[in-house]
Amino acid sequence: MKDLALAIDVGATKIAVGLVARDGSLVVREDIASQVKSLDQLNHSLADVIKRVMVQSNLHVVGAGIGSAGPIDRIQGRINPVNISHWVDFSLVDFVREVSGISQVRLIGDASALAYAEFELGAGIGAKNLLGIVISTGIGGGVVLNGQFHEGRTGNAGFIGHSVVVADGKVCACGQRGCVEAYSSGTNMARDFGVDNFEAVALAARMGDPKAIAVVDEGAKKLAVGLLNSVALMDIDTIVVGGGVMKAADIYWPVLQRHFTAQMQLLNFPGKVALKQATLGTDSGLVGAGLVGFISGEKGE
Repeated sequence: MKDLALAIDVGATKIAVGLVARDGSLVVREDIASQVKSLDQLNHSLADVIKRVMVQSNLHVVGAGIGSAGPIDRIQGRINPVNISHWVDFSLVDFVREVSGISQVRLIGDASALAYAEFELGAGIGAKNLLGIVISTGIGGGVVLNGQFHEGRTGNAGFIGHSVVVADGKVCACGQRGCVEAYSSGTNMARDFGVDNFEAVALAARMGDPKAIAVVDEGAKKLAVGLLNSVALMDIDTIVVGGGVMKAADIYWPVLQRHFTAQMQLLNFPGKVALKQATLGTDSGLVGAGLVGFISGEKGE
C-alpha cells in the first residue's frame, strides 16, 4: 500500500487540502475559502474537508504537513496569518491532529513549502542555497541553506514579505511601515491601481494602461530590493518565484527580471544568482507541505 501524507496549504483567500505520495504526486485535492464570516465556520469547513479527503479510498496516511501563511510558531504548532483575521495564535497543529487522528503533524510556512517542493522536484533542483517566494495576497519566503531545508528558530526563516525596504514607508497589514508586502503583493498592487485583484492590473497593463504599468513596475522594483537584501544576507544562489501573481508572468516576470538584474549589478558578489519561475504550478505549496509531512517534526512526534 502506498504511503501518503495529508497536506494542507493555508493561504489568505483559500485553503487547499490533499493527499501527497512520497514521490510528490498529488492523489486528491479540495479547496475551501479562508475568508469567511466566523471562526466556527472556518474551523467546521476545514474539519469537513479533512474528513472527506481522509476517506477518499483505502489509504495509508503516515503523517501530515501544513504550510501556512505566516507568521507561524513551528514549535508550538500555532499560526498568526496576517491576512486571516479569525486565526489569531491558533493551534492549527492540535486542530489537525484531533480532526484527522494523525499524530505526526508538522507545520511550516507556506512559502517554505513551495521552496522545499521546488528544491526537491522543480526549478530548484541542483541549487545549494535557495530562496523560494510566494507573491499572492501577501508575500512569503522559505530557504534552503547548504542543501538543507532551513526553518529557523520559529519557522519563519525567509519571511521576506515583512522585511522593510522603505523607512517610514506605506503601512503594512502587519503594522510595520515600508514592508516589501505593502508594495509588492498582488493585493497591494491591485489596491494601488484601484481594483480588487491583480488580474485586473495585469489586464490593464497588457492593454498599455500607464498607471497599471507603473504599479507593476513599482511593485517589482521594491521586491527586487528585498531579494537583493536576501542574497546579501544568505549568499543565495537560486531564487524561485511562485504564487498567484505569477499567473500573469507575461506582464510581471520581465519587469522583475529587469529590476533584479539592476540590483544585482550593485552587489559585487562572485557568480550569478539564478532567478527562476516555479515549475510545479499552483500545487507546489500543497506538495511541499505533503513532503514535509513524511518528516518527523517537533510538534507531533
